[in-house]
Amino acid sequence: MLGQVPPSPRPGVPFAPDQVSKFDWSARLSIDAIRHHTKTDDIPGVTDEQLELYRAAAIEAAEMFTGLLLSGQRTVTEPIQGPSAPRLGKLHYIHRLKYPVADGMVYLYGGSNPANNRVFTVAPGSRSIRVPIVTGFIDLSCPCDPCSSGHHLNGDMLAAYRAGFKCADEVPAGVVVGCLQFIAWIVEHPGDELMTQRNRKDNSTKIGGVSGSNNIAMVSGALESWRLYDDEAI
Repeated sequence: MLGQVPPSPRPGVPFAPDQVSKFDWSARLSIDAIRHHTKTDDIPGVTDEQLELYRAAAIEAAEMFTGLLLSGQRTVTEPIQGPSAPRLGKLHYIHRLKYPVADGMVYLYGGSNPANNRVFTVAPGSRSIRVPIVTGFIDLSCPCDPCSSGHHLNGDMLAAYRAGFKCADEVPAGVVVGCLQFIAWIVEHPGDELMTQRNRKDNSTKIGGVSGSNNIAMVSGALESWRLYDDEAI
């Protein structure tokens, strides 16, 4: 007797998500370069272990302020569904990824049909990519159905890619300069006294209270260096 054939499971992720390949920053932002910038070449009180910690903190802060992946490459998966209908004569739509693609390979997966899962290439470093329409090109849902408004091209499909720069040497120089500014402020102001950004030549105030900020990224000038690489910064 003939029976029902169970649907085949959807193919999984082409690689494990959230895997991180750490960069070696010892060459791009070496301890010697940090000592030259902070004028601590002959100051034994500032150890290499301290500077390595400050370097790691500066890279973390730069990631948060710029949205770039600086500590290493990461495998990322994210929804990639498109609009409800394609543009006239177009077999693709534009999607902005969360991070730049490192190697130029984007995997489209999650479709019920194995033929819907594919890989396409983009320029390395791209964030706005042209996604081929795989499913949902023709909307067969009933227009009288209130749920039909939820139709999307490539609905429920995901994109998987390796995000970040190829190596630490490809990180923009301005980001590295911002890290040096961040580190220099920590070296000069270890936190044992209240130090704020001065808005006058003397540190006295006639109105009472404390003026300025203790935001390291802002008072060191690193934020102004980093924000140039954030396209969404105001």
